[in-house]
Amino acid sequence: MLSFAKANAEMERFLLLRFVNRYYSQRYMWEDAVFVHLYEKYFATNPPSWLSEQGKKTITDRAYSLMANIFGSPASEIQLPDTAGKTLSLYGVKKEYTLVVFWDPLCGHCKETLPKIDSVYNARWKAQGLGIYAVAKENDGTKNDWLKFIREKNIGYWNHVYYSKDAEKERVTNNVPGYSQLYDVQSFPTLYLLDKDKRIVAKKLSFEQIDEILQLKLKEKTK
Repeated sequence: MLSFAKANAEMERFLLLRFVNRYYSQRYMWEDAVFVHLYEKYFATNPPSWLSEQGKKTITDRAYSLMANIFGSPASEIQLPDTAGKTLSLYGVKKEYTLVVFWDPLCGHCKETLPKIDSVYNARWKAQGLGIYAVAKENDGTKNDWLKFIREKNIGYWNHVYYSKDAEKERVTNNVPGYSQLYDVQSFPTLYLLDKDKRIVAKKLSFEQIDEILQLKLKEKTK
């Protein structure tokens, strides 16, 4: 459509804005690649003259937040300290599937959701070969809040790591994308389902939806 629209500048502008607005927030997981494609082909090297500087920044920032977590691609490595202060690698979790959970110990929704995730984990996921790699993002809380939550909810057997403000600042200062950007974390909890090779099978869904996809994947393997 955009190729044909090049014959008319107004129509091309109309369609570009329409598609950018449509795919800025994806309705389906695989639509992330569509937005990145639009950015790379129409905005990255030769942005339209009618686009404002703020518009360029908004589109660029969104594209960069999606590039590292395209559906079906390998997830970015994460290396952060665990509850004992030892660096724990995401790729070091050797499971058929890995659920990555970005959460905040003081987040009300997290307080409700994580125990439910643990219930499903104990009921099905553990026996099905799924491991959990939980990344606690420091916001208003402290490391003690994190440790207290793990202890009180009895989820210490998960793979827990702590992502402090200082760790994020260090990465950004050294021009290394923060983990929040690499995983497009805009709310808590944010969930990713990875396969044994750490490719993204599902992302940014509820734990119930994650469970449905996992059961479908496991059923496909038995056929």
